[in-house]
Amino acid sequence: MIWDSIKGNKAFKNISTIGITTVTGNAVSSLFWIYLADLLGAEIYGQISYLLAIAGIASNAALLGGTWTMTVYTAKGKKIQSALYIISLISSGIALVVIFVIFDSISIGIYVIGYVIFQLILAELLGSKLFKKYAKFYFLQKIIFVCLAYFFYHIIGIEGILIGYGLSYSVFFYHIFNTLRKTKLDFGILKTKFGFLANNYLHDIAGSFRGEIDKLIIAPMLGFIFLGNYFLGLQIIGILGILPGIVFSYVLPMDASGKSTSKVKKITLLFTGGFTLVGIFLVPIFLPIVFPEYTEAVELIPILSLSLIPMALQNMFTSKLLGREKTKYVVISYLISIFVLVSSIIVLGNMFGLEGIAVAFVLSQISHAFFTIIFSRISISAE
Repeated sequence: MIWDSIKGNKAFKNISTIGITTVTGNAVSSLFWIYLADLLGAEIYGQISYLLAIAGIASNAALLGGTWTMTVYTAKGKKIQSALYIISLISSGIALVVIFVIFDSISIGIYVIGYVIFQLILAELLGSKLFKKYAKFYFLQKIIFVCLAYFFYHIIGIEGILIGYGLSYSVFFYHIFNTLRKTKLDFGILKTKFGFLANNYLHDIAGSFRGEIDKLIIAPMLGFIFLGNYFLGLQIIGILGILPGIVFSYVLPMDASGKSTSKVKKITLLFTGGFTLVGIFLVPIFLPIVFPEYTEAVELIPILSLSLIPMALQNMFTSKLLGREKTKYVVISYLISIFVLVSSIIVLGNMFGLEGIAVAFVLSQISHAFFTIIFSRISISAE
């Protein structure tokens, strides 16, 4: 009886659509990254993670307006799509030129252009609540990525992985042209929503910086072998933390539309607690069997697993803030977590090595969750 009512629930169906696709798509790409860990070895694996860190920061710098601007205003019925696509195409083209001049690498530039456009496409689909189409695009990109990255790696080397990554995003460009045909180009709407747009852009920059700065610091501090172990640990945590990301993709347009999502969020926290226990107790048992070279990763994963619940909480309360267009609080939370991450890495990394960096990662996630919750309470009481 209870199961029948759950199956008939529209929210459950939509989350299942996103969830099944996200789990299977991420499983495909994660298994590929884990395969690469074994194929490349810790040092080269660390090098590719370093290149991805640069590409990640550059991508979000080029993503003017941010994906959440697209999701929130599309959900509210605002015709902002064409304007965001045009300015993002221009900015990502400029980014490609700048990256080529600075790093002498076309692969990072290809990744940036593909990433920027694909993220906006997914954001538009979520805002339109086209969850099935979102799921199809998301899954196909993962399959295409694995095929192209594997192909180009064997031809070019590690930069071929980035080229394959970028091209896997680019095959969906046709969606942009359909949107540009159907939606009137109106830059005026960007002007009227400039505050929200600017805060979202700062949020994306801050989020990217926080997500990648640890890798940029670890490489010169401890070397690429340690970075490879750390990156493998993050891949495992990414798999264990899939559920909150799935739920966030669903609840953001719901929160923006003013619909209740509290039950979904409570269930998500319960499951995340279970995945935390898996990371602490089970993963360290099996990891050395599969990856004997990555000895440091075994010690890191129980520590990194402690970040799963804070990450779930920050996703939930960030969605609330974005739904109310209170992006300045989201940006401040990110900036605080960046400060905690960088300062903790420098202090604890020098004192305890890679384990200290894992603790720094957890502390940054806790601080992010804490301040996101506080600011969410403040924004509600101010209304």
